[in-house]
Amino acid sequence: MRTEYIVKTSAAKMPRSCWGRYVRVAVLEVEAGTEPAMISERARGVVRIVETWERLSVGKTNRCAAARAVAEAEALAARLGAN
Repeated sequence: MRTEYIVKTSAAKMPRSCWGRYVRVAVLEVEAGTEPAMISERARGVVRIVETWERLSVGKTNRCAAARAVAEAEALAARLGAN
């Protein structure tokens, strides 16, 4: 079975008192050619969750927490995929 590493984002569950938008970022190891519907070990095609970043605020620039986490996740996925 061939696998690849992808970066996936989803909405984070936050209390109603929080304003703004928050996301969850994950690096997933999946079977080649699949696109899982959710960040979960139970999702179809997911072999394992490599790393997650939780409750990240989405801002308007590339300096926001979510954008920095996505960049870090893409670098990790590229590094793992090169091996």
